[in-house]
Amino acid sequence: QFLAQLDQWHRDDDNTGYYLTASDSSDVPIRIRGDVDEAIPSATGQIIEAMVRLSSLSGDLDLQEKTWNVAEHAAGRAQHQAYGQAGIVNACALAIEPLKLVLVDKPENPQLVPVANRNPDPRRIDTIVPVGSATNLPMLPGGVLPPTDRAGAWLCTGQVCLPVITDAEELERQLRRG
Repeated sequence: QFLAQLDQWHRDDDNTGYYLTASDSSDVPIRIRGDVDEAIPSATGQIIEAMVRLSSLSGDLDLQEKTWNVAEHAAGRAQHQAYGQAGIVNACALAIEPLKLVLVDKPENPQLVPVANRNPDPRRIDTIVPVGSATNLPMLPGGVLPPTDRAGAWLCTGQVCLPVITDAEELERQLRRG
């Protein structure tokens, strides 16, 4: 819903990025982009990061392709900036290699969730599902739903996941490799 509003009011005519002002702003002589970082990452960098996370959570390949397009054009514009492009560079790195960890674990005696908590990664999206859940399951790449009959972890990079990890020590090793 928010992405649809962003597209409707702020997207450029080429579908390659977004402006800071809405398209119906009549008192703005020139619509500018938010490509330059200041005290916080640029608006463009934040939009790309949000799109990456949404496409990773939803498994929406069309959104992933759209995100790549926006990131690619933003990187091209950032290349010509003298400063303030770190937010776009970081967001583009996230778009190139989005990380997702889906954990199915027992809420009363978790074995895998504490491992993920000990190994935080701001690039990674962690989704936790209780063993036995039948609804609101996160999708793995390819639209596959994780089985919830026993504990397991799926560590995914882009559209590829490692085989299910059921051992806490193995999960720790895999998370430390990243």
